[in-house]
Amino acid sequence: MSWIAIAMMAETALIIKPLTGQEQTNALSTIGYVKVTQDSLFVFNHSDFLLSKIAIKDVRHIRYGTQNDATGIDDVQVTTTCRVYPNPTMDRLIIDNANCEKVYIFDLNGRLLRTTPINGERTSINVTSLPQGDYLLLLNNQTIKFIKQ
Repeated sequence: MSWIAIAMMAETALIIKPLTGQEQTNALSTIGYVKVTQDSLFVFNHSDFLLSKIAIKDVRHIRYGTQNDATGIDDVQVTTTCRVYPNPTMDRLIIDNANCEKVYIFDLNGRLLRTTPINGERTSINVTSLPQGDYLLLLNNQTIKFIKQ
């Protein structure tokens, strides 16, 4: 499975795309904080009220974007197409056309595990030292979940 990443301009919303179904869009001005546990992703407002919840296993990707208040349709400008594969992986992640300088790998507790520079149009990241599990890859304001087997 490969992932498509897009870069956003004037981000005003956090958009969570599940594996199936509709995207969940939350205006950044209403978000107090986001909590990621081993099982779920929670979005809270400034008064600790739960705005949305989704199981980590059901998240395709998380991104920042803009939302047109009149139509509810995202105004997204695609500036590059990026592929991250294979997913799941056992040893290496390949990133094509990332159009950024660095990629960040986080565990599901939000702890930064690794920062990797991007070299050219194709970068290979060795993930053999990571234990089996789910991880988050951040590039171009795009968060992509990947699985290390």
